[in-house]
Amino acid sequence: MASVRRTISLPPSLADRLDKEAERRGMTFSALIADLAGGETAELPYAGIISDDEDLSLRVEEVLSRLAS
Repeated sequence: MASVRRTISLPPSLADRLDKEAERRGMTFSALIADLAGGETAELPYAGIISDDEDLSLRVEEVLSRLAS
């Protein structure tokens, strides 16, 4: 399978949870993200990892600034 490298920013607590879950499942971080995404879908769910407004992707900087405060 071909892959594309992406750089993302996550709150530290979420990154830690994802790292721990990947380790628990015995897979890489990238494999976990691919698994949670469930392949190619038109709309990707939050997979129960975070809970926020539906328009979160439009307000990333605002949400991250709240977390940093």
